[in-house]
Amino acid sequence: MISLSSVARENIFSSPFDVSWFHKPVIRKLLAILQSEGAEVFAVGGCVRDAFWRKDVREIDLAINIEPKRVKDLVNKIDCKVLKAGLEYGTVAVILEGQKFEITSFRKDIKTFGRKAKVQYTDDLKEDAKRRDFTFNAIYLKPNGLIIDPLGGFSDLRSGKVKFVGDANKRIDEDHLRILRYFRFVSKFPSANKNPDQEILDAISIKRSLILKLSRERIWNELKLILSSHSVTTAMFLMDQTGVLPILFPKANLDELTKMSNLEKLLEEIVQDSDELKNLIFSDPIRRLALLSAENDISNQVCLSLGKQEMKRLRFYQLKACNLSEESYHMIGFKYDLQTSMDLLLWNMTKGKKYTSLELKKNNISILRSFCKKMVEGSSAKFPLSGEDLLNRGYSGKKLGLTLKEMETVWIASGFSLSKSQLLEKI
Repeated sequence: MISLSSVARENIFSSPFDVSWFHKPVIRKLLAILQSEGAEVFAVGGCVRDAFWRKDVREIDLAINIEPKRVKDLVNKIDCKVLKAGLEYGTVAVILEGQKFEITSFRKDIKTFGRKAKVQYTDDLKEDAKRRDFTFNAIYLKPNGLIIDPLGGFSDLRSGKVKFVGDANKRIDEDHLRILRYFRFVSKFPSANKNPDQEILDAISIKRSLILKLSRERIWNELKLILSSHSVTTAMFLMDQTGVLPILFPKANLDELTKMSNLEKLLEEIVQDSDELKNLIFSDPIRRLALLSAENDISNQVCLSLGKQEMKRLRFYQLKACNLSEESYHMIGFKYDLQTSMDLLLWNMTKGKKYTSLELKKNNISILRSFCKKMVEGSSAKFPLSGEDLLNRGYSGKKLGLTLKEMETVWIASGFSLSKSQLLEKI
């Protein structure tokens, strides 16, 4: 039986949010074997947090009051795959019916060495909670729907306030990625974190260089989530204030990122009534990354582990010219898909010096609306001439290709209005 004697009575209550995800057949099957010899099991961390925030619960982490060896012996009794990763940290990871679960034994730290620690397994849930990163991740859910909130973090979960469990310095020493995780959660709830705890910011500032000890994969996985946030500028300005951003991107231009973010929000207002544009992605991490890392700046390659396609897209934006004319958006829409066209629109308006006065919201909405209209027209347009048309006129070889390209340029410049016969007349 676990010890709840140290948990205040008011911090044990029925869940005020939907927990039906915790009763799916695959989870019931796993819980049944784990509880078969009297162990108590809780969902904890991200799954509880996401359920409260009404997000899809995809990864379920479980906490249990028995040691890993006993957990492993139990799960081996059912048809599942037990992974080796995590065992040294007291975690048994299993794949059951295609879904991954991590089952971690209650523990308390005896001595820490960065991410590694000498731990002692315990049956005290509050001691286990003290090892977690943020207060809203230290909330436990029993299968019967009962919430155990040993550190009183439920109010932070409700408000979105980001607080470390205990001393921020110690939490960061245990796992340096928590620096970036802090900014990621701040970007999700900017209003709740307008006035962040100065002690947290000081701790991050002192420990900031520790992020360079992280693997490139871990840095990029977390940074990508920050760059995908609707409130990316909130996180980035705090990262700059604490000295974290200059470590990753010495040449980052936050004025440009702010400008792009404002343009994205204006575009979102415009496309709500557009069937062609309403499903586009505005908070794109690669486009935003291209603003932070200057052209030919290799720091992102040193600190980040971008995939081939991600690197290709990064270079695509960095090498694109700025200050396109209004007529150019016909061509962009014709040449690229609508998502890429909109990305280029945002990129060029951000980098171009012409659109500096974003305070003129009404004027910028009018400009964006005009550009979007031209892109949509371009995306649906079909060039009426073909190589066969020119063959019939006696053209061949290189001359045929050059003439066809020339006529396409003329057609685009006309706003796609010239017909086949009109183009042939011009030839």
